[in-house]
Amino acid sequence: MVIPDYTRHAQDVAPGMVRDLHETLATKALAYRNQPDLDFDQLVRLPRMLSTQCDDGYVIGVPYGRHLRVFYEFDTINHIRLHLTNLLNEMGELASEHSDAELMVIDYTDFPHRHYVEPMLIGAGFVSPSEVAVMRCRDVRDQSLPELAPGISVREANSDDADAIVEIEQQSAGEAAHTPPLANQFFDEAEWVGLAERDGAPAGYIRTAPAEKRGVIAEELIVHPDQDHSEISSALLATAMQRAAEANRRAMTLRVSGESVGDDLLKEFNFRHVTNELTYQRPADPAEVQRRRDAKVTTYVKVGKIWGRF
Repeated sequence: MVIPDYTRHAQDVAPGMVRDLHETLATKALAYRNQPDLDFDQLVRLPRMLSTQCDDGYVIGVPYGRHLRVFYEFDTINHIRLHLTNLLNEMGELASEHSDAELMVIDYTDFPHRHYVEPMLIGAGFVSPSEVAVMRCRDVRDQSLPELAPGISVREANSDDADAIVEIEQQSAGEAAHTPPLANQFFDEAEWVGLAERDGAPAGYIRTAPAEKRGVIAEELIVHPDQDHSEISSALLATAMQRAAEANRRAMTLRVSGESVGDDLLKEFNFRHVTNELTYQRPADPAEVQRRRDAKVTTYVKVGKIWGRF
């Protein structure tokens, strides 16, 4: 006879420290978050999230492929300044050990206060932010989709196509860039991965994920630099929208660079500008962050008259 371990069960179902801390901070009139409109109560309950915390706030990371999406909630700005860097380094160690993530990403939507946060994020090892425009097609079911250009086809990709997808990323990023292998959950956690081919050769891919209100979000859309960007993107978007409409999914969301808001292709598919975000990125591995920091340090010796002496 096996005696049930009720103590272990109680520990497993009890709220963790981060959830308790969130519930405490949520009662305050003002808590500082990188995305104020996000449902943090849902985030802290995700079964696969990673977390680090101090007495005054916490940082959580949600693995997504090779990216670790980072969210924070703190009591005051001063506590962010004091603790954010250390908590991120701890998070990086956890991510390296327990996930395939190699890059931390913080999406920052609190534009009225971004001037308070930007120096802290740069000091925590993030690079200068890039501005991202969120575009949305309200209802893909009403779209008149263009036909695919001659010689282009789009099919569903699977794990056998991982090398082709990495090759597209590598060519798009440039020879000097490092493109790691795809994460284990790249295909498993996607709503759909579509691979565009021109005359049988890989030309680009799109990866979609389910979104709220029966929508879909195109998390990645990358075209091989040797291909016509407009034709391949049009084929990928048209196929993704057709699949979404057949599954009774409604809105489709894209995140593009800020200067792409007026792109003719986006207008053709009835994408409208919704909002802007800032995206900060840093390596997950704290050792790599320190190496980059050290590489920027210039050592010099000052020779001259100091306090009246040489």
